[in-house]
Amino acid sequence: MARLLFTATSGGVSQGNFATLNLGLHVGDDSACVNENRKRLGTLISSTELVFMDQQHGNKVAVIETRDTTVQPVDALVTKEKNLGLVVQVADCLPVLISGTDVVAALHVGRRGMENGLIANTINIMRELSDSPLRARIGPGVCAECYEVDEETYSEISTKFPQADAGFRHLDIQGGSAAQLRMLEVEVALIKKCTKENQSYFSFRRNKVTGRQAGVISL
Repeated sequence: MARLLFTATSGGVSQGNFATLNLGLHVGDDSACVNENRKRLGTLISSTELVFMDQQHGNKVAVIETRDTTVQPVDALVTKEKNLGLVVQVADCLPVLISGTDVVAALHVGRRGMENGLIANTINIMRELSDSPLRARIGPGVCAECYEVDEETYSEISTKFPQADAGFRHLDIQGGSAAQLRMLEVEVALIKKCTKENQSYFSFRRNKVTGRQAGVISL
């Protein structure tokens, strides 16, 4: 059975805008603090090896077939390796964790990932590797009320993904992503907490200089 968790801001050693469990090395935090936070994350998930992504807001998926922990320039990771933690970092986008009996995935889903087929790409790969039923857990992200876009983007996305339409110029990325997963016959559970409204989470929309929380999953 897969082990998974979603982090918040507490439990680490970072200071200031990154207090305290910042897991992002790319945001300006002290690397020694981030590395200690990542070590603590490994302990939390009972996995000494973690794989991170260089997230691109795209639709590329990497399959980790060995214990290679090289950072991948993708937005989803899939593996059948045991005791290898797959990590997605977020600060308003959605951390999506998917598990089967012998395969797991971690996805970084924002508007562009939802729009460009990241979820379907990941599910297709998982089903090539395993025939087990899949379950998805969607972690905290920016809510529809706080996610306002320009009129052109709203019109384009709401027309293409009506389940993401939350009223004029507002998009529900969590709802749209959940709908995509259900259409692919994946069981879905959601954590309905807004990262911008909730001070327990890092939020780029609330504080431009901020840390990154994570979703992590392991077999």
